Amino acid sequence: MTRESHLVGRHIFGADAAGYASARPHYPEALYAALAGALIPGADVFEIGPGTGQASRRLLAADVGSLTLVEPDPVLAGELAGLAGNVRVVNAPLEDAGLAAGAFDLGVAATSFHWVDASRGLPMVHNLLRPGGVWAMWWTVLHDPEEDLFSRAVLPLLKDAALPPSLRGPEQRHYSLWTGDRLAELRAAGFAHAQHQMHDMTVRMTAAEMRALYGTFSMVRRMEPKLRARVLDGIEAVGEQGFGGIIARRFRIPLFIARKARGAA
Repeated sequence: MTRESHLVGRHIFGADAAGYASARPHYPEALYAALAGALIPGADVFEIGPGTGQASRRLLAADVGSLTLVEPDPVLAGELAGLAGNVRVVNAPLEDAGLAAGAFDLGVAATSFHWVDASRGLPMVHNLLRPGGVWAMWWTVLHDPEEDLFSRAVLPLLKDAALPPSLRGPEQRHYSLWTGDRLAELRAAGFAHAQHQMHDMTVRMTAAEMRALYGTFSMVRRMEPKLRARVLDGIEAVGEQGFGGIIARRFRIPLFIARKARGAA
C-alpha cells in the first residue's frame, strides 16, 4: 500500500461533500449500543476522519463532554465547524494533529481508518487514550463481491479503477474483512482485549440511489469526468435492468473494539 494511496483520502471527498452526505447509509443503532460502556455523558472523545459528520452527530447525541474531530480535508473540516456542542475541529491528518497524550476516554474511526497507516496510526491512537480508554473502528462494507450480488455484477465496470487502500486483490476484498490482520495490529500497538463484532444492515436502494452511492467512492471520484459518467451510467443500468430498479443491499459492518490497559502509561 503506497503513501500516495493514503494521501488521496485527504482531499478527494470534499469535492462533493453534499453528495457524500446524502448517499452514504447511516450506521445501525446496534453499533453504538456496543460502545455503551465508553460512549457515556461527559466522555472526552476524538474521531479520526469524520467526513461529513454522520457518526459525529450520533456521538454528540450521547451527551459527550467534548468531541475532537480530526479531518484532513479542508472542505469537510469547514462544514464540521458548524456542529453544535463542545466540538473542536482539527484540519490535519492524524500524524500532524498535535492532540494531547492521555486526554481522551474514547476514540473512534467510522469507515475511515484504512486511510491511515495502521503501523503508525494505532500507536498514536493508543497514546491519546487515558488508561482504560477505548478505541473503536468500524466500516460499512459498501463493496463486497464475496457476499453481495450487486457488487459482483458491477465489478467489471470498475476493472480499470485505481483501488483505494480499503480494497485488496482481484476480488477486491475489503480491508476490514481481514479480521486477523486488524486484531493483530491492535495488539501490536499495545491494546488489550481487542475484539471483533460483525453487524449487518439491509437497505433498499433505487438504481439512482446506488449510482449516487458509487459516485462517493474514491476510486470513482478519481476517474476522468467522462469515464466517471460512463461508469455511473453503467452502474445505474445494472440496477435497472438486472435488479428491477430496486436493490435490497445487505451491508456488512465490521466493528473492532480495544481497550488501553488501566495500568498503561
